[in-house]
Amino acid sequence: MTAPGEWTGRQWARVAMSLAFLLLAAGCAPGMQNVRVELPTYQAPRAARAAEGRPTVRVEAVKDSRSDSVGSHIGERTTIGNISMGSIELEPPPTDVIAALLRAEFAGMSHGLVKADERFTVAAQLRKFQVLTPATALYWDLNGAIELDLSVRSREGRTHEARYAATCTDRTYLFPSEDLIRKVVAACIGRVGESLRGDAALAKFMGGP
Repeated sequence: MTAPGEWTGRQWARVAMSLAFLLLAAGCAPGMQNVRVELPTYQAPRAARAAEGRPTVRVEAVKDSRSDSVGSHIGERTTIGNISMGSIELEPPPTDVIAALLRAEFAGMSHGLVKADERFTVAAQLRKFQVLTPATALYWDLNGAIELDLSVRSREGRTHEARYAATCTDRTYLFPSEDLIRKVVAACIGRVGESLRGDAALAKFMGGP
């Protein structure tokens, strides 16, 4: 039985949680502040053995079909209650990042990149490219997601379609920084590249082994 004036463990826990909330909401987050995340040029691994006579490819401009963002915008940094603390912008914009990924991956698979007279045409629609930062009283999660629809058309009119998706997560006990956001975005981009590179059906369609 607790004597008058004495606090129970549960009461102390409530106070600790309240203090953590106040620190998170008022002290850890720097206030409304947009962030521009700059990504290095995407690099795809070269094929272990260069294939002779791989057909040429023309990569069209990537279409931005996202329903929740446009341009360079990929999300918001938020705090408890999903209150926005500023937007997250990507440089280069997501469509340019995906176009660079496609060019790098097909070149890495020993396809020649051309602007005309191509054997295959690669078209892509970006369905999702986002970073969410849901917060608790103790930490932020950083959740990245990319969804990409790819259509490869041969000179003869044959078509191969595929969807590639990736999700990536990290956690921080401080306000999500540009470096941490960059890390999550880069991880998702890398996974999309791995999926494209490992797509056996696509390789077969384009005349691979």
